[in-house]
Amino acid sequence: MRAGVLVLACAAACQSRVPAAPPPPEQEVRLLRARDREDVDAMRAHGWELFARVQPAWRAWASSDVALGAPDRRFRALQPFRVGDRVEVETLPVMFEVVLDPAAVAHIRRYGLAAKARLRAHGGRIPEFPREAIAAKLVWYPIKRDRPTTLPIWDGEPSRDDGNPGRTWRRTVVVDGPGTGRGLPLDAFLTRRLVTEDEAAAARAAARDPEIAAGDTVVLVAMHLATKEIPDWVWATYWWHDHPTDGTFAAGRPRALTGAAGNYLMDVAFSATSPRRSDGSPHACMNPWLEARFPNGVHSNCLACHRRAALGAADYLPVTRGDLSLDDPYFTNKVTTDFVWSLALESR
Repeated sequence: MRAGVLVLACAAACQSRVPAAPPPPEQEVRLLRARDREDVDAMRAHGWELFARVQPAWRAWASSDVALGAPDRRFRALQPFRVGDRVEVETLPVMFEVVLDPAAVAHIRRYGLAAKARLRAHGGRIPEFPREAIAAKLVWYPIKRDRPTTLPIWDGEPSRDDGNPGRTWRRTVVVDGPGTGRGLPLDAFLTRRLVTEDEAAAARAAARDPEIAAGDTVVLVAMHLATKEIPDWVWATYWWHDHPTDGTFAAGRPRALTGAAGNYLMDVAFSATSPRRSDGSPHACMNPWLEARFPNGVHSNCLACHRRAALGAADYLPVTRGDLSLDDPYFTNKVTTDFVWSLALESR
């Protein structure tokens, strides 16, 4: 009897020394509440707040190449993909890069996630990124230093069966690189100047434009921003527009977001399914510069696509919307990479 009492006492004492799980951060609770209530205004307000918060910090973030221990490509080309019997190739001089904030980079290095072997060593899924982690995908368009450049504008064209790539957009504007007054000024955009020949060479290769040269400017036409503030990340996406105060995608922009950063439209997703559209279908959230070119891309959802990020996946296609359970056969013999496609497809 005494032994039993001692065992019980020990068990009670041991249990008392086990720390309770910390409560989720207040920010996470607030954002999940907005998601569950389908509070579109609150979600959009947070999407705008994120855009304002990362200005101009994102310019100093490390490229995913550097974070994964690879040479920095500076710019990358949008990849061709198959649509039925044909291959869709980007015909506009569009290029992109992926950058990670210091918290995301530190997480990759702490757990050795740049190596496929280390990814597999974690079993079916890698350790979650910290709540502070942010990843961004930046889409650039070159503007020539010696003449105006024509830039296509997406005005919400209806989706075609084979996608809505930039070459099908119905309207364009002229951007004035030399500053002659014959078009929109460069200061209407977030920009990056190609200072060195190495930068220009990287842009020439990625944009497939042999006329790009040092001294040209690339303008930010789009940005995906993902923050690990909630378990499934917050997904916000932005694109430049010459009428940035018009329409649904301008709703809720704070007055404090001024200058070039105030010329971007925005959409946001906290869920792969909600709030549902008027026809009852799952929530869509995409960027016209990135997903519109895919079949049904204008009806896709960032979160739904990134939920499929896993070592062992052939690629990120097809883009889709609606949720996918982690016990879905798709994940068999794969290692999920916490929504980060760079780890799934670019680890060494």
